[in-house]
Amino acid sequence: MTMPSMKEALKLYEETLDKRCEESSRFKYGRAKGQRIHSAMVAVCAEIIASRLPEIDGQKAYLMGLFHDFGKLVYNDEVSDKFHGLEGYKFLKNLGYDELARINLTHTFYQQELNLREYASYNPWEMRHCKQLLNKLPFDDYDRLIQLCDRLSVGVTYNIKERMKFIQNTYRLPVALVKKKYREALLLKKYFDDKCGCDIYKLLGVA
Repeated sequence: MTMPSMKEALKLYEETLDKRCEESSRFKYGRAKGQRIHSAMVAVCAEIIASRLPEIDGQKAYLMGLFHDFGKLVYNDEVSDKFHGLEGYKFLKNLGYDELARINLTHTFYQQELNLREYASYNPWEMRHCKQLLNKLPFDDYDRLIQLCDRLSVGVTYNIKERMKFIQNTYRLPVALVKKKYREALLLKKYFDDKCGCDIYKLLGVA
């Protein structure tokens, strides 16, 4: 079994989030709400877009969206240089949920690209391990879909430009890197605009 049922998945998500809140009051009162909103918005976005794509299963897309940042719930990133994508991958892989594990790793990287210099603030051994794993995971449309939805979701709306501003302000990334991520997001949007036969923003009800 590489995917949990909806009931199993929601139970796992809520229990893990509660445990993280118990371990860190800073997370509970500072980031838990935002983390929950972002994950839910990515999940809903993925399910809506999947409704226009017969080859994409809507429930599977929803769960992948919900769990894409699961690594942030399974370790204390406030005192660690670990990478959340790898932590989520390892945790979910151990549970036998290979597809949810995979999306934790792939949602960050456009076209399997991992430039180690762009992730110098993380544990270098872990990032090299990520690079090795990515080389063995040819991306499919589920990977691309969650990448897009992650780059669309900001607060309780969808907007690539505003999401890029949020990422830059939150993580203090170099301007050149943010611009690169913005261009990648636009390419992903164009890819799914074409596959859906419509503007994704209109599909999502974005004014």
